[in-house]
Amino acid sequence: MQLPAFVDLRPIGRCNLSCPFCFGPRHEVPSMPRETALRIAAVLRDSGVRGVVISGGEPTLLPYLPELAEELNRPLPSGRPPRVVLSTNGLAPLKSMQRILPHLSWLALPLESKDAAEHGLLRTGSPAPHRDRVLDLLREVRKNHGHVRVKLGTVVTRLNVKGAPHVLDLIEDEASLPDVWKVYQMSETNYGADNRDWLSIGDAEFEDVVEQCEEAARRHRVALRVYRNSTRTGSYFFIDPDCEIVVVDEGEERRIGNLFEKLADRTLRPAELITPARNVENFAGTYPDPDGPDPDGPPAP
Repeated sequence: MQLPAFVDLRPIGRCNLSCPFCFGPRHEVPSMPRETALRIAAVLRDSGVRGVVISGGEPTLLPYLPELAEELNRPLPSGRPPRVVLSTNGLAPLKSMQRILPHLSWLALPLESKDAAEHGLLRTGSPAPHRDRVLDLLREVRKNHGHVRVKLGTVVTRLNVKGAPHVLDLIEDEASLPDVWKVYQMSETNYGADNRDWLSIGDAEFEDVVEQCEEAARRHRVALRVYRNSTRTGSYFFIDPDCEIVVVDEGEERRIGNLFEKLADRTLRPAELITPARNVENFAGTYPDPDGPDPDGPPAP
């Protein structure tokens, strides 16, 4: 087994937003060609990778995304279905999303604050009303695509410490609440590194926000997950648009070589690059198995 249990595939750096905290690839990085993306999907499946997060950049800008999601969703050699997650900013037209949703297990959407002004300061770059579009997509998925579970993500920064704990209050219809709400400490890599001096908050202030989010999650009866930078090292195995493998080491992203080259010469050993238990806990805790108790990790708290 040369690949970890769970992988983050980032086939695109380009995005139709310009969020100052983004830790994805730089927007000017060329996108992964269709043939390469489908080849990677086959490699992940044949290697028994149990879950994949498709992210970016903004993956819905890729014309081949429905085909990629379908390929990733094919049964594993064990016969088990994989978990395919799409992490999107939610701006894609519903007509486009309807071609992708049948192939997904989970949809990850962002909402940064109950306060519209705070949200607008963090989700920048699009003339479309981003927050409204996300809420519309959330309602559509919960109403008409019952097989897809939803994770709502909130990145806590200096600009939204007041409104972040009240994100769930935006969702008036209880049936539209997400399955999981994940609150993120801002990662200080890529664009996040560029802006950390004025945007990031300290650990103690972040934990104060987490405490408020815990109370909100209990009130709305939504499972809460918390991402802390202290646990980022060893959790992620990224494949970037240029097919470079990226891992996180001491909080910094480290590029370790081309996926296909390292597979060919058999020098790819996940246990030397990530912490397998953290890799499993991070994915399985955020995107638990829709079919019942998760065999990939400990039961959710």
